[in-house]
Amino acid sequence: MLTPRQFAEITGANAGFNPPHLREWMMFWQEDICEKDKFHTWFPRLSLAEARRVWMAMEDHLFAKYDGFLRVWPEWYSSGVWTPPYPGSRRWGGMVDYYCLPLPSDLIERFKLWQAEFDDCKPWELEKFDWDRHEQTADGLARDLKQCVGPGIYVEHRAMIEVLMDGSTRSLRSLLGLPD
Repeated sequence: MLTPRQFAEITGANAGFNPPHLREWMMFWQEDICEKDKFHTWFPRLSLAEARRVWMAMEDHLFAKYDGFLRVWPEWYSSGVWTPPYPGSRRWGGMVDYYCLPLPSDLIERFKLWQAEFDDCKPWELEKFDWDRHEQTADGLARDLKQCVGPGIYVEHRAMIEVLMDGSTRSLRSLLGLPD
């Protein structure tokens, strides 16, 4: 198993290319573009030149604008709030404790109830889980989280869908020059 740095070196991904967020670029190249056949990713198959173009759009439109990235995503016995290295990343990043964020107690309780519902779901009975309702609740939590963390933090619940300050959402696909 190669590290993203080793993979980038072997594939020549960094030859003549040195973006500001080089570590994240190498993760993106290996995990979200080249290992696409092994693992699910939200990014389409891209050549190295296309991946570099998309990455520079991410640098310009996301890394330059935001101080950090948050994702609302359930996982057994977690907070449901994660810090992915970049939007749409296959990596979830580290879990965030509610108390590390400027959240009111009622929002924390809503997150805990939402997460507890998922925690109670048995992995062998996932088809019985009400995914639609759970996803709708997560959309509301993501909107409220965005209100609390403000415009300097990117928030997503659905991969590659940014939650904006007014509660609306926008797809990053066209912003990054990706097909819908």
